[in-house]
Amino acid sequence: MKKSGSSQLKEALRCLCRVLSACGALLSPETFRRAKFNRPETASEFWDLLYCLLKKIYETKHGRSQTIDETLENRITYVKTVLHHQGYGRAAFYQLPLSGTEGSRELLLAFSWLLLQTRLLEQILQMNRITVGDQMTLCMCSSELDHGVIKNLTPTIQPKEDVRYLQWLNGKIRFCWRMLHAAQQEKTLAVYKVHSYTQGCHVDQSISHLSVLETDLIRKPENYTKLLELENSNLEAYVEWKRLEQVYFQWMVSVLESSSEDVQVLATQDGNPILSFPRDFHQWNNSLYHDIDKLNSGYIGLNKHLQRLVTHRKSSWDHQSKEIEKELNEKELWLMVRKMKQEAQKKAEDLKVNSAQAREMHGPIRLVFKEKKSHVDNIYSNSVYAKEMVKELQETSANLQMELQSLQEECRCRLDEIAEGFEGIICIPPPKG
Repeated sequence: MKKSGSSQLKEALRCLCRVLSACGALLSPETFRRAKFNRPETASEFWDLLYCLLKKIYETKHGRSQTIDETLENRITYVKTVLHHQGYGRAAFYQLPLSGTEGSRELLLAFSWLLLQTRLLEQILQMNRITVGDQMTLCMCSSELDHGVIKNLTPTIQPKEDVRYLQWLNGKIRFCWRMLHAAQQEKTLAVYKVHSYTQGCHVDQSISHLSVLETDLIRKPENYTKLLELENSNLEAYVEWKRLEQVYFQWMVSVLESSSEDVQVLATQDGNPILSFPRDFHQWNNSLYHDIDKLNSGYIGLNKHLQRLVTHRKSSWDHQSKEIEKELNEKELWLMVRKMKQEAQKKAEDLKVNSAQAREMHGPIRLVFKEKKSHVDNIYSNSVYAKEMVKELQETSANLQMELQSLQEECRCRLDEIAEGFEGIICIPPPKG
């Protein structure tokens, strides 16, 4: 019976290592066994594992990469900060030194906690699965300009820098943007041709056409054989892991018990252990609280502003309604109030729909070609049509253009004020537009 349990544990660790290899972490079941006995040679492997997993999950979740100096000390700092942010509370983990040569058992416990709390393996499989449909990344979230970045960049510009060189850089950036836009248009045209030429070829009637990858898979299946076999192997390992998952966590109970014994021994030697938090943790924590206070104050200010607007609008409406009552009889007034209520209700419903769609317009979205709306589209509650999206983007572009014009006008006024302070100098402003 004991031999059977040991063989099941080895098989569970082997399946776990196979799934973890999908994100580039090459571990062996022997590494987990050595970590149980707190062997120092496995500590660096677990630090690399945790760093690799957390960084990949962050990049996939937020859609952007994070620039970190690739040193062991910075990796350990990053892992400690992220785990503390996610609520991991073992003090012994934060006492581990930044050299990365100790505490393999504590790292094994932290990894197992992450495995249990964050559905780690499911996220790995999701990140590495083959995306069959054509997708585009969309983000309609409103973001404010980070003035701190501008302040940090301002000192790098030399006061005697040639203006013509800055104009050349600006023109180069514009040219690169035009090149990217043209390349995106060519890609969109190619995807449109594939979707329109393969209408009626898909088994799913809600899609009815093939994607670019599906078309290439039909033409050259040998190019995707290895990828599909690898994904199938990872899924088989995950299914086997789910069958033996309980065996792994029963083994982790024994690891936790042995770790508790060591913690009690350390507590008798030193009654006041010092937590070894990352060096930049307090700075990061203070910055987080500052951002929370900033958001809270902004929310309070916006709420007060809205209350003032509501009070002002209500008083003006009361004044207008009293004047209308004098001019109209009771029946005409009742019909007008009813019509106004219907229009207001319709506008409120449209506003709710648009705000709900705007909240959901974030992340990858599958592209599906539809000539006209059909009853099959009701299957997808989060579907967005290109015409509606273009209209939304045009409204956003118009608002940004108005804001740019107001800022340009404000800058012109400031330049005029500065120019008035110079004597004997004629300042010629730049052309408008």
